[in-house]
Order: sequence, then structure tokens, then C-alpha cells
Amino acid sequence: MRALILELQRFEWLGILLARVTVGLVFLLSGSGKLWHADKRAEMRKTLEDAHVPFPAFNAVFVSSAEFVFGTLLLLGAFTPIACVVLSGVMVVATVTTQIRGIKATGVLDWVGEFLYLPEVLYLVILIWLFFAGPGPFSID
Repeated sequence: MRALILELQRFEWLGILLARVTVGLVFLLSGSGKLWHADKRAEMRKTLEDAHVPFPAFNAVFVSSAEFVFGTLLLLGAFTPIACVVLSGVMVVATVTTQIRGIKATGVLDWVGEFLYLPEVLYLVILIWLFFAGPGPFSID
């Protein structure tokens, strides 16, 4: 079993590459959609207004730009720690301002289960892992 585990660890780079490219692409596509499609940008602005985020029109463009730029950098493996920090900030704000309100749970364990099921939480966990693991060998960094 130990030999199998050691052999699998040689391919750790593959998991890092898959996580970095996938999450980077998610943010790149999400940001570009909101930047270049007025209906998606309006939906983002409405979400920010409903969450009582100040300057919703400005922040819709700002957050969309951050997702696009830092998602692209993450996809390429460039400035990975900085991209992870910025995108983690976006996920924390999204979780706190909009997603937590939607959790309908009857008990603590139900609440934790619903919280951990949020995509934003999963992206945040992956971003934290990439921050510490690094971008892997197939990257600009």
C-alpha cells in the first residue's frame, strides 16, 4: 500500500493542474460573461443591490473584472498566490453577502452541511490549497 501511495504522489502535479485550470476557467468565463453581456452584468448589479453592497454598478464591473483577470492568471499559473488571494476574497464576500442567507437548516449539522455544499465554499477551499501547493510544473510561475 505504501508503494502505491508513493507512486500516486508522483502524479500530484496532475491534480494541481486540473484544479488550477478548472477553477481559473470558471472565474475567467464568469467574469467575461458579466463584463461583455449587459444582461448578466445587470443581474450581478441587482444581486449586489439586494445584498446592500455599496456602489453596486461599480462593484459589478470591479468584481467581474477581478474574476476575469485573476481567473486568467490562475488558468495560466501566473502570479498564482496573488490570484488565489483576490479570488478567495471574492468568494468570501459572495458567501457572506448572498449565499449564507439562502441556507435553510433546522439544526447546526444541517446548516454546516448546507454551507459546505455551496460552490463558493468549494472554490475557496481549492483556492486556499492552490495558494499553499503552488501552481505546479505546467505554469508560468
